[in-house]
Amino acid sequence: MKNICILLLLCISTSFSQDKFEVEKLTSRIRISGEIVDMVGEPDLGFLGHGYEMFGLVPSCPEFYFGVNSYSALTGIRSGFFVFGVTGGIQKSVFNDWMYLDAGLFLGGGGGSGAPDGGGLMIRPHVDLEAFVNKKIAIRAGLSLVDFPSGSINSFNVNLGATINTNTYLANKVITTNQGNSNAFFNKLDIGALSSNLYNYKKGPLKSDKSVNQNAPNISLIGAVVKSGYHNNFYGVLKLGGAFVGEVDGFMMLLSGLGYKLPLTHWLFLDAKGLLGGAGGGNVQFGGGFAAQVEAGIGLSCSDYFFSVNIGNTYAPNGNFQSNHLDVSVSRNFNIYKNPQINTTELVASTAVKREEFGFSTYNRAYFSGAKQDKKGRLYDPVFNALGFEIEKKINQHVSVLGATVWAYQGNYGAYAEGWLGMQYYHPLSLEWSITAKGLFGAGGGGDINLGSGLVYQYSLGIQKFINKRWSFIGNAGQVRAISGNFTPVLFDVGVKLNISQLVVK
Repeated sequence: MKNICILLLLCISTSFSQDKFEVEKLTSRIRISGEIVDMVGEPDLGFLGHGYEMFGLVPSCPEFYFGVNSYSALTGIRSGFFVFGVTGGIQKSVFNDWMYLDAGLFLGGGGGSGAPDGGGLMIRPHVDLEAFVNKKIAIRAGLSLVDFPSGSINSFNVNLGATINTNTYLANKVITTNQGNSNAFFNKLDIGALSSNLYNYKKGPLKSDKSVNQNAPNISLIGAVVKSGYHNNFYGVLKLGGAFVGEVDGFMMLLSGLGYKLPLTHWLFLDAKGLLGGAGGGNVQFGGGFAAQVEAGIGLSCSDYFFSVNIGNTYAPNGNFQSNHLDVSVSRNFNIYKNPQINTTELVASTAVKREEFGFSTYNRAYFSGAKQDKKGRLYDPVFNALGFEIEKKINQHVSVLGATVWAYQGNYGAYAEGWLGMQYYHPLSLEWSITAKGLFGAGGGGDINLGSGLVYQYSLGIQKFINKRWSFIGNAGQVRAISGNFTPVLFDVGVKLNISQLVVK
């Protein structure tokens, strides 16, 4: 009888104890800013900035934030002027937790459209005051400096902006406990590959004062699309693409806006979007760079995958460009765990969720070129440097899919940029060390580098070393090759990776 009671107690204890994920909530935000950058001898630039920033990545300093930001020209004569980079800063409460002082520094690379950007390095310190309108939205105003140290752009500016505050939920570890579960919520996130084609031009497409083929074929771009925050069928969308067909290498678009998805059946849906942002480069007639798109289409869903086709119009409101466009995308949906009601951490039962591993890397890329000539007949720099960013989704222990972008910041190619899609293979050597192999294809252009139509591919071998549960050291060596151009440099990457584990619906 005694043995039976012990067995019963053991069974009851086991039934109430189960594996749970420890989830940590980190404060995050989407930050948008606008400012006028003084230019010498030409109209000033209207500069739009937006990015994503996270607090709490340094546990000992929860007021410190780290993020990724981009800046693009919307007015002036430098359409296609883009800069990508990283921002770090600190935010301190000034008055009753509704007004804050924010001081930060942006470092990035970019340029374009013949602007005096030098090697492409941009430094932007800022000091802003931020006031919360409600728990989600805050407005900002402050002072900033936009400086290209190796160029001739140097401007103190008044900037205005806003933040949309959200949270990021990181799954740290699995433990066994009999504590109760909290309520679970999920946020839909779609990440996909995009092919965008501009055709049937009503204005443009190419500048008339340049030595280019005015009968250029349709412009085709390759890129990525991200959709998030579904609410009553509405969602936010970010779209990025670079040209690889149309004799306009260097042309790119970075747009964001609002979409609406209307399900017709469990596998068929209608889709519509309105987007605004920056575009230009590659001798395309885009005025100051302000771009607008409206589109509608149809899509198919199969489990967590989506295929959609949209048609619409692309406009340059302050330029001489207007066309139809056709977008084709393939996306994967993730239902990501969230719970705004918790303070810092909670335990989530593993019965309905699983952990998905993502990564975000930032690195310095050094290009070593041979004795070949760029479009202007100059020998390529023996070495020049670029800043790279990479988003990774692990499929299993050995394979992951990648999306990346690279922006020159040193040398004679300040306008040069690349966008990439591909895969990475891991071969673990120990719990801390792995050997990696990458293969990617994409589009690039700008800075008078000869990439033909802009289509490129790369391959590399590298290493990864875990520093702690969140950060890793990464290094790669390989080569970039243009399909029809003469740019074939050897590459060396050195950087860090932020390891992000999140819970999704099984």
